[in-house]
Amino acid sequence: MTTPSYRIEIKGVQFRNKGAYLMLLACLDGLRALPQTELVLSPGPNLPYPERARLGAWQKLSFRRKGMDLTPWIGRLPAPIIRLFNRYGMVTEQQVDAVLEASGFAYGDQWPLQFLQNTAREVERFAKAGKPFIFMPQAFGPFKSEASKAAMRQIIQHARLIFVRDAVSKQHLESCLSPLPAHVIQCPDFTIGLKPASLPAVDQPYAALIPNNKVISPYHHADAGQLKDDYLNAFVAAATLLQQRGMQVKLVNHEGKEDAALCQHIQARVPGTEVVELADPLQVKACIGAASLVVSSRFHGAINALSQGVPCIATSWSHKYREMMQDFGMEDYCIEQLTADKLCQSIEQLLGPKSDAVATLGERKDQLLQQNQQMWQQLLEQLR
Repeated sequence: MTTPSYRIEIKGVQFRNKGAYLMLLACLDGLRALPQTELVLSPGPNLPYPERARLGAWQKLSFRRKGMDLTPWIGRLPAPIIRLFNRYGMVTEQQVDAVLEASGFAYGDQWPLQFLQNTAREVERFAKAGKPFIFMPQAFGPFKSEASKAAMRQIIQHARLIFVRDAVSKQHLESCLSPLPAHVIQCPDFTIGLKPASLPAVDQPYAALIPNNKVISPYHHADAGQLKDDYLNAFVAAATLLQQRGMQVKLVNHEGKEDAALCQHIQARVPGTEVVELADPLQVKACIGAASLVVSSRFHGAINALSQGVPCIATSWSHKYREMMQDFGMEDYCIEQLTADKLCQSIEQLLGPKSDAVATLGERKDQLLQQNQQMWQQLLEQLR
């Protein structure tokens, strides 16, 4: 007798942002323990068809425009039409057996309320159908409006599991519903154990600098213009200092064209730096892991460094950075108000004796990996 397939949709992932790509790979790695699992992905500008097809993914049929969500209604089409869709590799929401939500950071007042409300209704639909909707470890909040709190409360009450990445995010969830139910569990980022790809050996020590356009985006900051000047000046000062200390400087593009523009701007002001653009996120991880020091404004850029024992300075635009650095015992190297002086001072400290930092990173990684293993045990129990 043939074992029926089990279709799992992974939401919030993509191929352009290397952190989101790593979370997709980490989900696929963890799901290997389940037989007959089939991947489902929703189309999107950063999830183009050729790359989805290479993973053998079913294409989720969905239609959302602002307040209009026709996704649940598509599954009510006549059976012959649904079978025709299936023949072309497409499935409806009703044909999905479980959802893993791996956005990383997409639920809070800085994101559109409509997205939060649409997700709340979707989570409730899955709960009524008896199907798991699971939030992978991610940051949440803040939630200040009554509308966002109500939507998040609906999510908390109907999700099968919610893995919250840090204590501050958990407090933000508690502002929506207190006490939180037992299925809300704190767990660190789950890409820590992914193995990097192989890259050619390098003959000169180098530092990796990883900028992030979100740090200076007008979408997140009212004073984005001044922030951009200060931000770029800080990275230019860091790159110059590192070269003076005899290190090569690699400017690593961890996402797309916006981050590429920042890398090119820094390179133009600091001759001799190298811009690194790699499509494979595991090669990006390898490049970061071979560095002697990392300065990262990208969350998973910092995770890639710290999880491989590389001392890292994180420049922050959200609470998730300090909480993550605290997980690795490196919170003193999280800069929340970035200036060239602060960044250069932190670099000088890390370029000094750093054996203690490296030893601490190894110990913390082992502890975090144990928590990841417990997370997967809890998660897989809900999917079996």
